[in-house]
Amino acid sequence: LGNSLSEVGADDGSGKSSSVYYYEALKYPCPPNLSIWWNMGSMLFLILGAQILTGVMLTMNYTADEQLAVVSVDYIMRDANYGWIIRSVHMGGASMFFALIYMHIARGVYFGAYLKNPHVWYSGLTLYLLSMGVGFLGYVLPWGVMSYWGLTVITNMMTVIPGGARALDWFQGGFVISTMTLKRVFVLHFLLPFVILGLSLAHVLLLHANGSSNPLGLDETNFSVPFHPYYSIKDLAGFALLLAGLVGMTFTFASLTADPLQWQPINKMKTPAVIKPEWYFLYAYAILRSIPHKAGGVFTMFAAIAGIAIFPMISGNEKFQSMKACPPARLMFVIWVANFMFLTVIGAQEPTGGWVLAGQFGTILHLSALVMIPMIKAEWEYHLYKTAEPSKEESVASDVKRFLGLRLLSN
Repeated sequence: LGNSLSEVGADDGSGKSSSVYYYEALKYPCPPNLSIWWNMGSMLFLILGAQILTGVMLTMNYTADEQLAVVSVDYIMRDANYGWIIRSVHMGGASMFFALIYMHIARGVYFGAYLKNPHVWYSGLTLYLLSMGVGFLGYVLPWGVMSYWGLTVITNMMTVIPGGARALDWFQGGFVISTMTLKRVFVLHFLLPFVILGLSLAHVLLLHANGSSNPLGLDETNFSVPFHPYYSIKDLAGFALLLAGLVGMTFTFASLTADPLQWQPINKMKTPAVIKPEWYFLYAYAILRSIPHKAGGVFTMFAAIAGIAIFPMISGNEKFQSMKACPPARLMFVIWVANFMFLTVIGAQEPTGGWVLAGQFGTILHLSALVMIPMIKAEWEYHLYKTAEPSKEESVASDVKRFLGLRLLSN
């Protein structure tokens, strides 16, 4: 990396910039075997930019008032120039943003990105938590039935911590949810995306400081290619697919993830049969509802959301970062992903009868998988090395690397 920086810093007479920015943007050394799963980060940057741009446009016609919020949203959809397109892109972009986040996290878990770059992993987790907060605040702004009751449920979680009741009154601007609460939600929803943008840049800088992981999960520092043109072209292809999906969703299924109750007047005296957030929070909401005790449900939900933070802590010093060399961990990973989808379905159901029991089962499985995946990988590699013949001149990691490298070259 130092040699590469020296070469970039030298004047080659081509007229190109020799700054570090030029190096980081175009000449950054990348593993030569990155797959489409490494496109999610750049696609998230594109969606984040689109969300900020459309969000700024929407604020020009939105009014944060209990009586006028729904009216202003209706004005955006019916009377404002291209307002329906802008809001549909903003809504669809939010769904795509979280879908890409979940795929980005799943890729990091499967290929062991937390082993190579723990600081990148923790910064990414921080971005995920902030994104969840921004997404929920945006869900509140239309001020429909689900917005009001969803805000009521989530803000009441603050009372489980010491001093939470006073903090709740401060956030609400009084003893009940009112226009003052909506104004606070609106301001936070407007400002936090810019914080996410800044932290995203820090996330990328941390990644560039330590290098990217790769599908083989092995050290490839001696074999790298420049980011441009090899991966800039792949990112452009990902952008094209992303924009095609977003345009298709905007013009064909604009209200696919919207709840019809969002367009009904709020009745503060009548609680809906089912209170549910957007689909990308349903798994966490299912975990929250599965625990009868209020404080227990809140802490379990946060443990399930932030549980991936323990991956770098309980992992061993594995030579193989990827799960490609660990079939038991791959099986556990598939179970974890399937259970995530299972909890998403449960979160949309009325919490009665068998759905509560199913949610409790899914909660236990989710938390167990978070602990078992890194432990299974470490145990598998320990036994793999333990059973290796000591008379061999090369380690098991070198044998696997040579075998996979030959396959890569043959392809």
